[in-house]
Amino acid sequence: MSRAPPSPPSRPLVGHTVRFVRDALGFCERAREQYGDVYRLDIVGIGDVYVLASPRALERALVTDAESFGKSADFRRAFGNSIVSVEGEQWRRQRDVLQPYFYRDALEQYGDVMAECVTDRIAGWTAGDSIDVEREMGKLTFDVLFGTLFGERLPADEATELRAAANDLNAAFTPATWALPDWVPTPSGRRFRRAVDRLGTKVDALIARRRDDRGEDLLSSLLDARDRGDLSKTEIRDVMVGMVFAGHETTALALTFTWYLLATNPAARRRFHAELDETLGGDPPTVADLPDLEYTDRLFTEALRLYPPVHTIPRRTTRAVEVGEYTIPAGKQINLSTFLVHRDGRFYDDPLSFRPDRWADGGPDPTDYSYLPFGGGKRRCLGDQFARMEAKLTLATVGQRYRLEWDGQAGRGGDLPLAPQITLQPAPEMEMRVERRETGAAAEPPSF
Repeated sequence: MSRAPPSPPSRPLVGHTVRFVRDALGFCERAREQYGDVYRLDIVGIGDVYVLASPRALERALVTDAESFGKSADFRRAFGNSIVSVEGEQWRRQRDVLQPYFYRDALEQYGDVMAECVTDRIAGWTAGDSIDVEREMGKLTFDVLFGTLFGERLPADEATELRAAANDLNAAFTPATWALPDWVPTPSGRRFRRAVDRLGTKVDALIARRRDDRGEDLLSSLLDARDRGDLSKTEIRDVMVGMVFAGHETTALALTFTWYLLATNPAARRRFHAELDETLGGDPPTVADLPDLEYTDRLFTEALRLYPPVHTIPRRTTRAVEVGEYTIPAGKQINLSTFLVHRDGRFYDDPLSFRPDRWADGGPDPTDYSYLPFGGGKRRCLGDQFARMEAKLTLATVGQRYRLEWDGQAGRGGDLPLAPQITLQPAPEMEMRVERRETGAAAEPPSF
């Protein structure tokens, strides 16, 4: 007989809120270990939150019974009527406009622009200097997004203002802010509303500038769709806001975590550099070289497993659903935890270790929903192959010239301290030291 999911002991009035706010990832991990793959939390401001943390449960929510797990209100609050937050016919109309820009033929056309953006970004790096890798990767992926999909690279000051608004939007979603109702006035709530307004205003200006100067890029196609009556003015604005955020933030974080893992795993970094030297022979990497960079692909895949930028996929039940032996009522918040699944020893040997070779010869079967850095089902991220191509070109171009050295401290168990927002953030500043490397035998110093 079906029953309610288990729940950790809670405190009067505040439920699990204090422990969740203090360490959301750690608390959820411990709850999963003790109560299983489906459990309930009581969070002030939200009420019941059901955490699902198994491949079967994620497949159910994303694929086999996706209609019973609708989009969370938080997505619409942040991104309005963007493709990341809408459903049904509205989602299909937006997808039909966006999808052609992520087909294989289109992706191959982006390679030169991507490579140019990477080269321009690292041209200002100097050996021996410290850089904030997260900030640098954010600037880079932002340039790539606009240079490829939107047909122009923004002036530095305009790009900085847009990135700052996107960062403020992300920072407004923390465990502490989740625990408060929207109507409670808080500094983070005010920052969120300002960020939404700023981002929308900047996007409106961009749209206005391009209204009479269209090309073959995605923004022009959105404007054409509005002229045909397929999309409204508000939808175009919201799609652009969603693209500005999701189109650069997740890849920037994935690259940041990859550089950290390479810097703290010298043997993997030596193999990475050796592959670049052997495969590229000193020539700049191109899209044509990417299939031959097999180890580079594996290490990026493994970085996405350990540190999935989309750590949780929020949903809300549209009806009462049975998940395994448990019943979850209609209208409840659902957190699909890719982070917990990716780090589960039932699905990965030595799950907290960085082991790129676990993906050799296909590695674990990603079709079993134990690996979901880009989501799954029909709502799988449109830009997954775009992001992989961009990341591999970046890793190859930077890695050919430099080593990035990490001088910071790891957290418990050698792991990097993390801060969950909409995306998974590194808690410390990601300052790394740039060191120019030589090719060949002297490329990597020995580790002791």
